[in-house]
Amino acid sequence: MTARPFVILYVEDNEYIRESFVELLATDERPFLCAADGASARKVLREQHVDLLLTDINLPDGSGLDVAREALLQNPTLPVIICSGHDLREVARSLGPTAFALRKPFELDELEALLERLADERVDGGAG
Repeated sequence: MTARPFVILYVEDNEYIRESFVELLATDERPFLCAADGASARKVLREQHVDLLLTDINLPDGSGLDVAREALLQNPTLPVIICSGHDLREVARSLGPTAFALRKPFELDELEALLERLADERVDGGAG
């Protein structure tokens, strides 16, 4: 039996960054769904199965933090990664044990390692 893919919703308003990340990080086992703003992200979260939310903090129609909070209300065990140029570790901690902060600029290897760890935890923990 083939394992279910680890689906990532990536919310980023900068099209170049969004497309570059997807090109570098997406695999058959780790597909990406993308949204350019909070409204689109909320729609994806309502209509699609998502295993992880990766969001920029500054979106054209609000905060990625609000999207993360709403996603966690729907699914309290959803892993969430918030990205910002500011240190948001305390904010991530306030969201709960499945939230993580990455400070921009970060190394692609750092994000890759976190994605792999969270995907492995889903498999090992039997979530999803």
